[in-house]
Amino acid sequence: MRSKWITVLAGAIAAVVLISVAIGLTSPDGTVGDKAEPSATATRTTPGPTPAPSSPTTSAKPTEPARPTAARAPLSVRGPWPGHPGSVTEDGDTVDWCPAVRTTGAAEAEAVFGKAAVDRAACTAVRFIFGKRYSRLAIPRRSYDAQDLDFVLPALAPSTVDAFRPRINAFVAYPDSVDVRDELGLIAFRGEGTPSGAAHTSAGAGRVFYGKAYSTNGYRNRAVWINPTWSKVAISVDRSKAEPRIVATLDASAAVPVFNPAERRDDMLTVPTHALLYLRQDGGQAWKIGGWRITSGTYDYARLTVR
Repeated sequence: MRSKWITVLAGAIAAVVLISVAIGLTSPDGTVGDKAEPSATATRTTPGPTPAPSSPTTSAKPTEPARPTAARAPLSVRGPWPGHPGSVTEDGDTVDWCPAVRTTGAAEAEAVFGKAAVDRAACTAVRFIFGKRYSRLAIPRRSYDAQDLDFVLPALAPSTVDAFRPRINAFVAYPDSVDVRDELGLIAFRGEGTPSGAAHTSAGAGRVFYGKAYSTNGYRNRAVWINPTWSKVAISVDRSKAEPRIVATLDASAAVPVFNPAERRDDMLTVPTHALLYLRQDGGQAWKIGGWRITSGTYDYARLTVR
C-alpha cells in the first residue's frame, strides 16, 4: 500500500516539474535563475526607431565689416548723394532736390515772376550747387581736357557760356592756380603736398583720397560727395539788367569720403559754400545761371558718418 502512495507522489512531482519547464519556454521574459526576486516582473518593450546622430550645432559667425582700406571708398557711400534729406527724391542715379528746397524773402520776386517760377528758380540754384560745384571733378587728376567741364554748360545762360569758356581754358592750362579754380566756381582738389611716387593723392591734414594717386578708380560705384546740407534760399530781384533777374543766396556744405592712414579709418572732408547766383528765365519756364559769386569756408575733417 505504501509503495502505491510513493508511486503516486513521484508522479505528481514529475508533473509539476514538467509544467514549470513549459512555463519557462513559453514565457521568455520570465526570470531564469536559482531564485527570483520577490516582486520582480519583466516587461516586454518594443524598441523605437533609432534616432539619426545629430550633427554638431554651429552658430553662424557674424560677418565682420571689411577693414577700411585706402584702395576704395566704403560701401556705405554707394548710391546717389548718401545722407541727403529724406524729402529729396531719387530717380535712378539722380536726385530731385526740389521737394526739400525752401525760400525766404521771396515776396517781391513772387510779385514779379509768380510763386511757382520763384520756387523753380530756387531749386535751380540748389541743383547747380550740388550738381555742378560739388561734382566728381573734385577728385584730383593730373590733367584735364576742356570737355571734362562740358557738364556745366547746359545749366548756364547762353551769354554766360561765352564767358565761362575762357575760364575753362585757363583751368585746363593752369589747374594748380588757386585763382583760376576760384574763377571756375567748382571744387577741384589738386592734392597739394602729395610726395613724388606716392600711392595715393593727399587730401590734406594727413588724409588721402581713395584709389591710385591722381585717379578716380577709388570712387568707382561710390559717391564722391555725401551729406548735402543747405539753408533756405534767400530770394531777391536784380533790376540792373534790361530784364529783371532773380538773385538766389544760400549756404551749403557737402563732404567727400577720404582715408585716414594714421588711424586706418574712413574719414570725410567737409567743404562749406556761400553762394550768390543770378538766374534768368530762358524762354519758357526754365531758369539758367547768369552768373555767380561763390566762396568756400574752412575745410573740416571728421570720422566718416553718413547721416
